[in-house]
Amino acid sequence: MSDNEPIIEAGLTGPTASPVAVASGDAPDVALNEATSGPSWHPCPPKADCPHCNGSHPQPLLDWSFLDAVYCISLKTRDDRALRVAEEFHRTGLCRHVRFYRPDKHPKKGIIGSWESHRQCSIDALERGCRNALVFEDDVMFTRKITPQRLREIALTLDRLPSDWRILYLGHWPVEAWFLRPNLLKTRSACAHAYIVSPRLMTWLKDHPYGTPGIQFTKIIGRALDSAYSRLPGTYALFPMLASQSISKSDNFNYKPKPKSKLKHWVTRSRYREALLSHLMRPAELIVVGLSPYYWMRHQWRLWRQARGH
Repeated sequence: MSDNEPIIEAGLTGPTASPVAVASGDAPDVALNEATSGPSWHPCPPKADCPHCNGSHPQPLLDWSFLDAVYCISLKTRDDRALRVAEEFHRTGLCRHVRFYRPDKHPKKGIIGSWESHRQCSIDALERGCRNALVFEDDVMFTRKITPQRLREIALTLDRLPSDWRILYLGHWPVEAWFLRPNLLKTRSACAHAYIVSPRLMTWLKDHPYGTPGIQFTKIIGRALDSAYSRLPGTYALFPMLASQSISKSDNFNYKPKPKSKLKHWVTRSRYREALLSHLMRPAELIVVGLSPYYWMRHQWRLWRQARGH
C-alpha cells in the first residue's frame, strides 16, 4: 500500500461509528464488514455490559493513559478474529482506546500485507505526533491479569527505558535476552503481536516499506517484519510477558504441505503452528531467561571485539 492510498474511516458495525458513540454503548445498526475497497479504521465494537466502555464508570477502571495511541491490525476478511480480540480489549479496558486498522488481504504474500499494515499504524502515529503507540495483531491473547498496579509498572518501565529504545515488547518469542532490571529484558525477539513503539521505530518503519534494500533479518526467524525488528538496536521486553498469541489460524502463511528440511520448519510449516507458538511462547521465555547470563557475556564479548576493531 502506498502512503497516498485513501483510508476509509469506518465503524466496526457501521460507517459513522465514533469513539464517543462506542464509549457510551450506542451501537450503529449496519453490518459488521462493510463492502468497501481499501483499508479502513474503526473503534472497538461496543459491548453493552462492559464496565470500561458503557459509560457506567466515567473514570477508567484500568488506566492506559500513559499511551498516546493503541492500534489493532485485523484483515477485513477476518471478522471472527476482530470480534475475538475485541473481547480481550473489553476485559482489559483497552476498548476505550484501541483503533482497528482493517486492510484487505495482500494479493500475493501475507507477510507483505502484515509489514505494510504495521507500517501504516506507525505512519498514523507519527502524523498524530504520538510519543509512543501500542500495536496489536488480532491474535493477541493476554496471559496475565491486567490490574491497576500492573499498568503503573508498565508506565514506569516505559518512562525509564534507555534513551535508545525503539520497541518494548509486551509479548514475544525471545531468541536471546538478558536482564537490565528484574522486570526488563534487553532482547532480540520474534513475533510482533503486542509491542509499544517509539517515534524512532515509527520513523524507521515509515522509511522502510517491505523490500527496502539493506534491511537485515535473523535467518532462523525468516523475512517477515518481526525478523527485521530482531536486528534493530534498542529492543526491550517486559518480564514476564503479558501477552501470547491465540491458536487462530494466521493469514500470513501458506498452509499447503511443504518439506521440513530445517529444524524451524517443524514449527513454521506445521499445521499445528499457531498452537505451538501459543503454548510454547512462555516456556521459550523461561528458557532464554535461564540462559540470560550466557547471552549477557556473549554481548559483552561482542562489544569488546568491536572496541578492538575486530
